[in-house]
This record gives sequence, C-alpha cells and structure tokens, in this order.
Amino acid sequence: MRVLSGEVASATGPARAAAFADLRRLITVHETAEQLVLHPRMRGLSDGVDALVAQEHHGTELLAELERLDPSSADFDARFTRLAVEIVAHADHEELEEFPLVRERLPLEERQRMGHALRVAEDSAHPEPAHRVVDRIREALAGLFSSH
Repeated sequence: MRVLSGEVASATGPARAAAFADLRRLITVHETAEQLVLHPRMRGLSDGVDALVAQEHHGTELLAELERLDPSSADFDARFTRLAVEIVAHADHEELEEFPLVRERLPLEERQRMGHALRVAEDSAHPEPAHRVVDRIREALAGLFSSH
C-alpha cells in the first residue's frame, strides 16, 4: 500500500487514475479480510480493536470521497495526502502492535489458518466494483471456515 500510495502521489493523468484504482482495490481487499479474519480474533486479545475499526472506517470514508473526485484536481491531492498519512499510520499500528500480539498470543496453527484465510481473500478479489470484491471475499472465506 505504501508503494501504491507513492505511485498515486507521483503519477499524473490516466496513470494516476489507474494507480488509484489499484490502491482502492488493495485497500478494499485488505480491510475486508481484516474485518473477517483478524478483527474477530483480536477482540479476544486486545481492547484497542474498536479504535482500529473506527480508524479504518474513516479511511474508507476518505477513499469514497476520493473516488468521486477528478484525480487531477487539487481537492484530490489534499484528500489523498490525508489518506496516505492514514495508510502509513495504520500499517505502522499493525506492524508494531497487532502482529506482535498475534505472534505472541496465538498458536502457530491458528496463525497459519488466519494467514491462509487472508491469502484466500486476496486471491478471490478481482478488478471489479468494491462491493462485488467484498461479496466475493465474504463468499470465499465463508466456504473456507465452514469446511473446518
């Protein structure tokens, strides 16, 4: 996400729109997978999940605002800068707080199942409207978890 954020920030014209579409898709897949796989388990490990979900919701709102704007506009630049800062803060939180907690408190087998579920979610997403990506991820994960 950091790399794609940099591509959106530095690109112009159609290349910027394409980079933003890729970033939007990646964020949608990542956040949906987290909501379905990681957050339910984190609720049992940490009290900070609700704050994280609120942060993600704000990022989703910014993303929706950006989708309605012309990528070459000054308004897009200002809002995208806010989104990019939130992406980095969110990634830092995951890497420095969430993932170490998961590694410390969950058994290897459960972490492996969660990792597999996240990969299934990522693999099930295709370039299509965000709501269809979310539906496809939910279907793929429902099938995965119902088989265990």
